[in-house]
Amino acid sequence: MWYAKMYFSEGKEIFQYDAAGTQGVPSVQKELPFLESLLSFQELDCSELTPMLQYITDNWSKLVAEGDMEARTNAMMKLGALASVHIYFQLLYVHCYDRQVTMSIKNDRGNLEDQQMLDELRRLPELLPLYQKQIQRFFDLVLDVDTAGREPQLQASKNYTYDNPNDSGLFKFHPIPLSFEPVEYQKCSPVLYSASISDMIDYSLRSCVERGITVRRCKNCGRYFPQTGRVSAEYCERPVPKGQQRCREIGALKQWTKKQSDDPVFKAYRKEYKKRFAWIKAGRITDEEFYAWSEKAREEKKKCDRGIITLEEFKQWLAESK
Repeated sequence: MWYAKMYFSEGKEIFQYDAAGTQGVPSVQKELPFLESLLSFQELDCSELTPMLQYITDNWSKLVAEGDMEARTNAMMKLGALASVHIYFQLLYVHCYDRQVTMSIKNDRGNLEDQQMLDELRRLPELLPLYQKQIQRFFDLVLDVDTAGREPQLQASKNYTYDNPNDSGLFKFHPIPLSFEPVEYQKCSPVLYSASISDMIDYSLRSCVERGITVRRCKNCGRYFPQTGRVSAEYCERPVPKGQQRCREIGALKQWTKKQSDDPVFKAYRKEYKKRFAWIKAGRITDEEFYAWSEKAREEKKKCDRGIITLEEFKQWLAESK
């Protein structure tokens, strides 16, 4: 029997998928930062996925109706490509893989499951943007620290009556297939055996509420990030393309620059530094002379920072130094 597992471990979320049903030996395992799967799902352009989903549905329909083996190959190849777009879609791949393997056994139950799989594929172009809207509404009313506050438990209790949302635009929770089992050495955790994409969304949202984790838009990139550390954090540590700085690093540099720009000692040092650096290009001093001066200037700046000399004395040294 195929399976799709998802669980959280401290600051990580782990996905394990097995299309062949060999328990304990997943064919796909992926580790992401906590909540990254949900947040990256929110950033998908679902309209771009519609042609791919339609192609898969058309070929799967041919497979169910006619047993068309070429259609099966076409569907599975496109499902593999879809799975590379987002980890949630790996669920569709393993589910369809299991169904196409067992499809040769024709019985009432098999026919029903095949039709259910086809119905699920047909509905996805409509369901995916709906899920995104519901998640965004949940952020607005429950998890976003800047719009909903710092208490997800309190906000969730205000916005739900049992598992029914008071606002029709909110995500609707439902029973999900949770287990509890060893996941790492000497550690057990709740484990979701996903049957649908909505199961994984459900598990992520309820886990945030249970753990009191809020989200916020990053001041640099504008993307949401989970506040798993300081609740005052304004910059994210979300994954970025290789070679690019993370927003937290950029934010730290901005804060340092702002702090320095307000420091009269630094401003005096920086003004003289720029002037003398320009002298190199003008030929008034050599590189060696400039770097020798800058080393002395840093030492004098440290004296001023520590109160050994006054700001006026430091400015006088800068003006008279050679």
